[in-house]
Amino acid sequence: MVSSFPQLMAVQAQAAVKVLGAHHSSWNKSYELLAADDKRRGLVRWDHTIEYHPQHVVAVLQDMFDRAGQRHDEETLRQYREALRVVFHENIHLLTAAGTSYGMAVDAYQEPSNKVVEEATTELATQDALDEYIDELDLEAIAPGITDVRTGRAYGQYVPAVEVFGQAVADSAELSAREVIRRLAVVNPENKFRVAAQLLYDAHKLSEVVPEAAKAAALERIEAAMRRPFAKIRDFDPEDPLDVRMSALAGTRASLDADAEVREIAGYWSADHELRRSLDAGLGASPPLRKPQYGTPGRDTRANELGVIGRPDRKPHVLGD
Repeated sequence: MVSSFPQLMAVQAQAAVKVLGAHHSSWNKSYELLAADDKRRGLVRWDHTIEYHPQHVVAVLQDMFDRAGQRHDEETLRQYREALRVVFHENIHLLTAAGTSYGMAVDAYQEPSNKVVEEATTELATQDALDEYIDELDLEAIAPGITDVRTGRAYGQYVPAVEVFGQAVADSAELSAREVIRRLAVVNPENKFRVAAQLLYDAHKLSEVVPEAAKAAALERIEAAMRRPFAKIRDFDPEDPLDVRMSALAGTRASLDADAEVREIAGYWSADHELRRSLDAGLGASPPLRKPQYGTPGRDTRANELGVIGRPDRKPHVLGD
């Protein structure tokens, strides 16, 4: 059982790896404190250092251990749970696949769609498995009742999009949505879309029609199709109810676009048996045809892509950067 804040800090990453079944954590075994006036509760630096807020995370958890075994009211338990949510969330960011690290995605994270999916996937995985994380650390014994309370979600402007998209991928792949989110969570920001694309590629049995030499290009096309709607919501406001609703529509659009790309790829290779035989024989060939971009001239492209056209009650959002 973890019985002190220093012990928690020592095993925080190891517990996250075990709970989510990740290959490893990139954590460098160092944590620091944010400035007291920082509005953030935690963050991960690209050198793999974690930073926590001194009052809202560190002091709260120290208080939890100082009062180990005592009964608390719901508000106190929620404060403890929220602090642990931050710890788990930041540690999930650092989970990654063999041969990779979180820091390798420093440039990829700047791309709007990668940021949206990284943050939302991390938060969804946090919410899905926080009780398991608490159990792994045996913190119910420290704060009795902590698994009976709930806290809110972070990144409310992004989570609906990834939640809807994850469910759609899960339905295609015949997996649970939680398992899809877990698989996305344990790779770095650069590789999350590739994991989703591979799931759809396998679910639709594209390997039966697409030559091995053309697989990488096919996966890139599926990735590109699903990225566009996510990129459009990077600047959404979590406090704006309309943005939150449109976030879910972005997830639906991403799923539809990815499925359309899969069907086009399957149709192309199914129809051109000679080209497939040429590639299988190693003779080379031109890449598959590209499909047209979404959007209609003279209309709100952002709203059009998310499936919401001509809202008179609000000015359209500006397209991404």
